Amino acid sequence: MADRSPPPLTGAQRRIRHSRVARIARKLGFVGAVEYRHVYSKSGGAQYGQGQTAADDLLIVYAEAFDRDANPDDFSLTAILAHECGHQILARHQRIARQVKGKLSDASEEILAAVLGSLLCEEVEDQDNLTLQAAAILADHGQSAAVAIQRIQGLRTLFEELL
Repeated sequence: MADRSPPPLTGAQRRIRHSRVARIARKLGFVGAVEYRHVYSKSGGAQYGQGQTAADDLLIVYAEAFDRDANPDDFSLTAILAHECGHQILARHQRIARQVKGKLSDASEEILAAVLGSLLCEEVEDQDNLTLQAAAILADHGQSAAVAIQRIQGLRTLFEELL
């Protein structure tokens, strides 16, 4: 995927994709601008960019998000966007941001964004996929599966109380 371009889209198809990602992002609570870029990014499908204010934040969604969404064995578009919304919550939620600002490794931020994203999803499959993503990152950093799941459940409980 990294060395090729996505198949061409018409202007109407691009507008449909942009409309879909904007609608999902708003439903998940994203504040700021939402863009669709018809390129492959090597980012997993979307990226959150923090601006001066939440209204200045940017969510960019790339072509591979739609490729992943079309694959029943991969993350849905909603789960991909929920994960990025989790990054915005980490940066913007007053109580959470105050606790984590400047203290997180990249892996820790990815774990927390996945857990927060799982709380935003309505579909159980999306919730489970994001929870498993967070657990897999913990496992990659030496946690046993049982401990990883226990920690993720503790984070879910904490975040549910804060949100």
